[in-house]
Amino acid sequence: MKLFVIVLKGANTAFLPCYGNNWVQMPNLNVISAQSLVLDNYYCSSYDESEIRDIWLNGDFLKPFSLSSKSKNWLQSLKTMGWITSFIGDQHYAPSTNFSSHFSNIKLLDNASGQYLSYHQAMLDSEGFCDSNKNSLTWVEVSSLLPPWKAGKEFVGPIQEELEDYFLSQENISEDEDLPQLIVAPEPDFKPADDKSYLALSAGCATAWAAVDDLLGAVVASVEEQNGKKEFVIIITADRGSGTCQHDILGTNPKWLYREFTHLPFLLYHPRSGDIGSRKMGFFQDVDLAPTIAEICGITNSFQGKSIFKTGFLEHGAREFAYSYEPQNNLKAFRTLQRSLLIKPSETLQSEQAVKYFLFPDDVSELNDISKTEETYQEKILQSVLLLDNEGLQAQDKVVAILND
Repeated sequence: MKLFVIVLKGANTAFLPCYGNNWVQMPNLNVISAQSLVLDNYYCSSYDESEIRDIWLNGDFLKPFSLSSKSKNWLQSLKTMGWITSFIGDQHYAPSTNFSSHFSNIKLLDNASGQYLSYHQAMLDSEGFCDSNKNSLTWVEVSSLLPPWKAGKEFVGPIQEELEDYFLSQENISEDEDLPQLIVAPEPDFKPADDKSYLALSAGCATAWAAVDDLLGAVVASVEEQNGKKEFVIIITADRGSGTCQHDILGTNPKWLYREFTHLPFLLYHPRSGDIGSRKMGFFQDVDLAPTIAEICGITNSFQGKSIFKTGFLEHGAREFAYSYEPQNNLKAFRTLQRSLLIKPSETLQSEQAVKYFLFPDDVSELNDISKTEETYQEKILQSVLLLDNEGLQAQDKVVAILND
């Protein structure tokens, strides 16, 4: 078995055609997603990079409720089973390098120049890829989607043309109005002044996505060529999302845990399985990654999370909610298929709203706050959040009972 996990750092679902985007061109990802198992509602549990990696490693929901540290994590189990474990990432990201210490082979790249295909070359050079006779797991963390977007400069020309064509097609554009220019290196505190600059920023991010699409196409082609009819699995996901000004925020410092910061892509490409071209609509989180990897690799460890293979193709057996938090500012977000509640504690409740409430599916971008309505149901959500804070995922059955009461 060859398992490849590709983590696209900072990737939310807004730019992916398989999640509804209709203007970003990603031919490789379109083909991959059409042949993959896609999770519609996959969320990060924490927004802290180090804690995310602890959750990946241990399959536990929140640190206070972690399972006994005496038990092996899945990477330790793989080593005991004789697997080759390889990590490829960037030397500039401390949480990633700390996480990498659990792997047998480590390759840290200097990607300050935006050479996104260096990830592909590092994968080709890795021991697990080269040794076709041993089981291996190759974990690749790609930082190309984090602003400023240095990757994808070769795609600037075509995307600039698409931006201009779209801009000129709008009815309210005058003949002498200046055309927008791509913004690919925004300052950390950049905020678009108008719709034109917002489009320019989104198009600048699209150049990085074009580079990532190129990278994923190369990775999948190489894995298929190397392994032929042998068993292999490729998981494509993210650690946490980043904003591109959907809510006047750029980067990874949210004021509220809106969807773009927590809703992540998850594609599982396994050509020899029966899951090709299928989707699962229930809620999954990063806590479910460890048991999923364990099932793929034949590990019997205990986890709080649940393998995605243990659920039905729609919602049967999956979680009915997602809960995310950001520990530094104590931000929280609770979501079901119909509602989301965002919590932001403030010292003076009168000076700043502490709760935002949204209804789906008409407001999937979470723009129309109606926190003054449906107070009874909001109280159910707040009770659910309190239970999760106190008991972790051990409270999930209680939460479902509250929501369905």
